[in-house]
Amino acid sequence: MNSKDNKRILVLLVFLIMLLVAPIIYLTYFTVFKAGDIINHPANRRSELRENSVKRGTIYDRNHEVLAYSNGEKYNYHRIYNQPVIYSHIIGYSDKIVDKYGLEKELNSYLVGKEGSKILKTFKSIINKKYDPYTGDDVTLTTDTDLQEKTRSVLSSNAEKGSVVIMNPKTGEVLSMVSLPDFNSQNIAKDMQAINEANNGALFNASTKGKFAPGSVFKIVTTTAILESGISQKYTDEGVEKIDNGREFKNAGNKTYGRVDLKKAFTNSLNTYFVRKSVDMGIDVMSQVAEKYMINKKVEFELPLETSTWDYKRSGFDKTALGAAGIGHDTLLVTPLEMCMVASTIANDGVMMQPHIVKRIDSSDGKNIVRNTPTVLSEVTSKENADQITKYMINVVNNGTGTEAYVSGMKVAGKTGTAQLDLKEGTNNAWFVGFAPADDPKVAIAVVIPNVKDFGSQAAAPIAGELLKYAVNNLQIEEE
Repeated sequence: MNSKDNKRILVLLVFLIMLLVAPIIYLTYFTVFKAGDIINHPANRRSELRENSVKRGTIYDRNHEVLAYSNGEKYNYHRIYNQPVIYSHIIGYSDKIVDKYGLEKELNSYLVGKEGSKILKTFKSIINKKYDPYTGDDVTLTTDTDLQEKTRSVLSSNAEKGSVVIMNPKTGEVLSMVSLPDFNSQNIAKDMQAINEANNGALFNASTKGKFAPGSVFKIVTTTAILESGISQKYTDEGVEKIDNGREFKNAGNKTYGRVDLKKAFTNSLNTYFVRKSVDMGIDVMSQVAEKYMINKKVEFELPLETSTWDYKRSGFDKTALGAAGIGHDTLLVTPLEMCMVASTIANDGVMMQPHIVKRIDSSDGKNIVRNTPTVLSEVTSKENADQITKYMINVVNNGTGTEAYVSGMKVAGKTGTAQLDLKEGTNNAWFVGFAPADDPKVAIAVVIPNVKDFGSQAAAPIAGELLKYAVNNLQIEEE
């Protein structure tokens, strides 16, 4: 056998080895790296079949109360919701006919155990007998069900539409989140046609998806900017503030206050004061502080969350628009969750925490997969500035526009807001944001009642006061 024959044999041998190795590499690559994507792809019919064979994970509240679970047999599991109304916008539903909504949709890959390939999961179940590849992961929320029930009860007793968000300002945990109108998750397939025909927003989570003009609750942001800028806090109020193009801004009730400082202006919510100070500071200071509060910035959250916005870079933006923004108008649009985060920032010494409503996710064998711990989202302002604003907010509740949120024996800090929607009809977005106890905050709150003829002091403040009192007196909130 000559050298040419040896060379041909060697080439053939290498070729045969490549034929054997290539499929192994190919299968390994798809099994380890791509299988999860392929399994989870919506066009994959096997994904749907596999979901029907999996017992969805259980959803708990922070106290390990069961909120949603599955029973039945393989390919015929039924989803049971123990709190089908009060959690309708948080947990949502998973139904073979009408699909998914809420955390049932957003966390579906965990709840049906899709994270990773079936081969790897089966291999894991052989090694670990406690692990079941046909049982999804369990989810524990940050919410307290008693508070959630109380929140829904108080809101629904006072309004047909609206939103309340309650958070732990030190951790960013959402303790309660209610949006009205709502629905019954257990009956969703039967009720869907009626819900669609009613077309009243029952499937719209206003707490995270609704964007509302904030009105005077935005003066918390403007006050932060005033303190950051170092401009004079003195002002002589003559009842009207006229900006360059001739537009006049007046105080509520056309009141005139004379000489005022920042404390008095904040307590009585003087539009004239905050319009003038916004113009004096200029757009650079105002926009920088607003964006520290995450206006115009995407915030990650387990449920779909709209970005709160302010289009100050648009063509034609002028001093009048800047002044209007200083009192929560112009193009400002915010979510209730955003405004609860603003209140939480002041309660937490000027530091905004990353919000979350999922505490942890665990596999069927009890192994932790996801654990959310307190994380700083934005260092907005100094502790000194936050303390100063807290004093102003206490004064609002004790002596100003927020007295309806007063709680005997407890220091409450708050700010009311009334964003005018239609001057002719006299409709407003009625707001209240705040926290308690003001000297050691445990909970922060945002309440918005949209499209009503009442002011924030009338429609939103009483709701906030009742819920802050309940939350502080009944919740066991651990420090983390």
